[in-house]
Amino acid sequence: MYDATNRMQKSIWHLADQLRGIRSGTLSIGFLETFRVATQGRSGPIGHIASLASQNERILITPFDPTNVGAIVRALNHAKVNAYALNPSTVCVGIPPISGEQKAEMIKHIKKLGEETKIAVRAVRQDARKEIAARGRGSERVVQEATDAAVEEIEKLIKAKIAEIER
Repeated sequence: MYDATNRMQKSIWHLADQLRGIRSGTLSIGFLETFRVATQGRSGPIGHIASLASQNERILITPFDPTNVGAIVRALNHAKVNAYALNPSTVCVGIPPISGEQKAEMIKHIKKLGEETKIAVRAVRQDARKEIAARGRGSERVVQEATDAAVEEIEKLIKAKIAEIER
């Protein structure tokens, strides 16, 4: 049972991580932290190689190693994000507001991610039920309660992200 609950929680964490990377109409540091940058033969998220700070209508990225400025600018421009080197040690990112059509598409995508996560949680529930039947011990009620709690948490995450986008 512990394994099933743990697997359900991992699915929820994965969803939360995916939602953090979805841009919400306002400029968000979480949106940029997930972009991967190739530096020194390795690839990693921007959040691991630089500090990010929000400033009015833009985000300033200050790499821990200033030689990574070019790699960050290339990675963001490749992802079609308006980024440029503000000075030799800082990258500036400005993002225009999202249109109504783009918001509708994002909401549709968020709901799809939520459904996929619910399907993953239900698959874990099925595995747990099979394990209980095979062992002959355990409680299906506990498994169902864990599933219901996980689905409720998924719904909260989805509703919060949709509300954030619709602002």
